[in-house]
Amino acid sequence: MTTLLNLKKLMQSLIDLTKVRDSLALDPALLSLMQQWMSLFATQAQPVRMQVLSKRQLVSVMDTQESSTDPTFEAWPPEVYTMLLRYLNREHRQHACLETASGKLHVFPLRQSISHKNAILLIQHEALSTDEIALVEQCLQMFDHYAGLIVENERDALTGLLNRKTFDQCVGKILLNDYKPEYRFPLHHYLVIFDIDFFKRINDTYGHLIGDEVLLLLSRLMQESFRDGDLLFRFGGEEFVGVFSCAEEHEIVTLLDRFKDALAAYSFPQVGQVTISIGCSKMALNVLPNTVLEHADEALYYAKEHGRNQICFYETLIAQGLLKDSMITGEIELF
Repeated sequence: MTTLLNLKKLMQSLIDLTKVRDSLALDPALLSLMQQWMSLFATQAQPVRMQVLSKRQLVSVMDTQESSTDPTFEAWPPEVYTMLLRYLNREHRQHACLETASGKLHVFPLRQSISHKNAILLIQHEALSTDEIALVEQCLQMFDHYAGLIVENERDALTGLLNRKTFDQCVGKILLNDYKPEYRFPLHHYLVIFDIDFFKRINDTYGHLIGDEVLLLLSRLMQESFRDGDLLFRFGGEEFVGVFSCAEEHEIVTLLDRFKDALAAYSFPQVGQVTISIGCSKMALNVLPNTVLEHADEALYYAKEHGRNQICFYETLIAQGLLKDSMITGEIELF
């Protein structure tokens, strides 16, 4: 009878997983599925503790050992975080069993966890056999295949960056302080628009195939230059958008300067050097998403009109009297 009940719960968790259409809901669905899956073959006296953890989230809690923005977050001892960071820094990852003060901690790499390239599933269990570990890995393979369909739907076909629809969802949630814990206020959030200078000239001179190659290579350079977990979107054409969360305000300047330096040192096949204009605006609670986007766009327009190939910050332009503020606040509605 118990086995039949567990099977019914497992089937319900599978049904719940296939209802998911938003990648932000994938990790909770995975935890529910894995709990029911393991109840069939790997029960133990104490509850099985599980957690999905990204490298970005790991780094954000290592110093404080707590998550003040997420009351449901269960912190691990400092020495466990050190071991997990060492695991995440490996080039090739597979299942590992870590011996900790509180028992055996099994670590499984995840391939499709939200927008993170580096994420893991943690399972605290004292007696997982080799066959049981293989069953967990098979369940994760199934999850990866399904999650891949969801993630693919949220990405731009050419560049692989997140698409405009996903931007609307992410920015709305960030401004409601309802996004992932490691992105929540009081962190400093910035919306940045990147626009390739004279891109039409590239298309007209070299053709659209070369133009597409420039877009693809630029998107790869962005992914290499920015941090794991930074949200990068393609808006269409030659325009890209980034959403960056920083512990200190000066970090955004360092991030954008580093990318601009990397771009200046890069030579695109046939085209050579490409420059980019950047407009940045700070995000704040109770500011409408469209307003933040318009502010970044105004800063970008200023950069384009005053020489291109530069970074302009909306708030700095306002402080210098070069732009007039058009702040609109109110109840935020998701797009």
